[in-house]
Amino acid sequence: MKTALVRVLPILFLFVFTRFADAGDFQSVVLSPTMNPSVTITVSGDHFLVIRNFTQDGGSTRGEVTATLQPSNLMATVMTASFVNSAEVINNVVIAGPASVSVTCSDTLATSCFITYRKGDD
Repeated sequence: MKTALVRVLPILFLFVFTRFADAGDFQSVVLSPTMNPSVTITVSGDHFLVIRNFTQDGGSTRGEVTATLQPSNLMATVMTASFVNSAEVINNVVIAGPASVSVTCSDTLATSCFITYRKGDD
């Protein structure tokens, strides 16, 4: 009985540790102006959204990240896409909930837009 517990205990520890380790991973979305030009991310009241990267390949009109705060419906453009082929600084943005965040890549001359984000708890 003791040897079975010694064998199972490390496996249980690994499963528990893995569950906590992947809880804060970033997610990435590729937007195409023709197929998938926008995505909406809902941030609840006890969460926040961190946008780590928003880049655009090609085109001349930059993609935008727009946040609409709830319940006041105040809307603001909080970030524009950085062009991939230039040496631009890519800034981070943190948006506190409750909010609705819209990411658009509307320039039809652009190949794609790429965004990396993570939702977190307050």
